[in-house]
Amino acid sequence: IHHMVFGAAKSRDCVVLLTGSEVGCSLVDGNGDGVLMQAPLPLDFLRLSSFGLLQGCRMRNTKTEYVSCPSCGRTLFDLQTVTDQISKATGHLPGVTIAVMGCIVNGPGEMADADFGYVGGAPGKIDLYVGKELVRKAIPSEKACDELIELIKENGRWVEPSKNEEEAVTA
Repeated sequence: IHHMVFGAAKSRDCVVLLTGSEVGCSLVDGNGDGVLMQAPLPLDFLRLSSFGLLQGCRMRNTKTEYVSCPSCGRTLFDLQTVTDQISKATGHLPGVTIAVMGCIVNGPGEMADADFGYVGGAPGKIDLYVGKELVRKAIPSEKACDELIELIKENGRWVEPSKNEEEAVTA
């Protein structure tokens, strides 16, 4: 286990960046199996940051993972707004990977490892995937997030958010 100790002068961003840069590469290379962060910061922040680092190193899956394209001229919807909407609705699903892709040109290839895909298929229309398979086509954009949730439920990957998660989202 990698043990990182920080003094009072370190900000949250500094703690995360230093831990990620000093410990992350070792964890990715298989050197170690955990991280302990000590700093005069809230325990929840340190816990979530530690789990986030472990998830980023593919060592532990504690939250939903999202894959998204960087956006370009072919993007067929507001990628940032839609990704935020999807993450708020599905952020409580550990072990699930959801890809949000702006267009059909590169989307399916870039989301190859995702469990579910949300891809702009035409202006105002979204295509939904399970793995690499197209399962719903030309869904109106305004209904697509709800359709994605239904698809996750149909595939047995949905769990209802806990009371704490619901309170955190509404706060």
